[in-house]
Amino acid sequence: SDCQACVVGTWKAVNGSASCILCASGKYSSEPAEVSEATCDDCPAHSYSADGSNMRTNCTCHKGYSGPDGSDCQACIAGTWKALNGSSSCILCASGKYSSETAEISEATCDDCPAQSYSGDGSNLITNCTCHKGYSGPDGSNCTACIAGTWKAFNGSSSCILCASGKYSSETAEISEATCDDCPAQSY
Repeated sequence: SDCQACVVGTWKAVNGSASCILCASGKYSSEPAEVSEATCDDCPAHSYSADGSNMRTNCTCHKGYSGPDGSDCQACIAGTWKALNGSSSCILCASGKYSSETAEISEATCDDCPAQSYSGDGSNLITNCTCHKGYSGPDGSNCTACIAGTWKAFNGSSSCILCASGKYSSETAEISEATCDDCPAQSY
């Protein structure tokens, strides 16, 4: 019988009829007729390939990492995650959530902002969570409703504003100066 060269992605160190051996997972070989396991090259960092891979582009990024197949994979930055192996992009944490860790593999790692606060897509710090209109507090902390007689028209950590002299409001969490009513006649 005719001897055949080991195909790419395999190797064989001995003469004879023994079968060629697949390069192990996480490795690849793009040359035929290899005679040593050392000819199976490692995939780039944070990537993986199946047994017997025959091209560097068979190496795909792990979960939590992204990049072109066969290239160096970069960790998903804080505020993002990626649940699948492959070259797909990392996904932004949704608005109202944040994540301060890198290389995350699940949307569940995106934490909710504190109550009555908001953050944009891909927020990477709890301090990106700012209080809603009508609420005040430090960025990333609990927000409290503006008390009766005050209002706040913008998101953020700014203080609630007092109704002007001669005006009042009996409601909390007001978002407009227009909610401050005139005091009754002969009162202040």
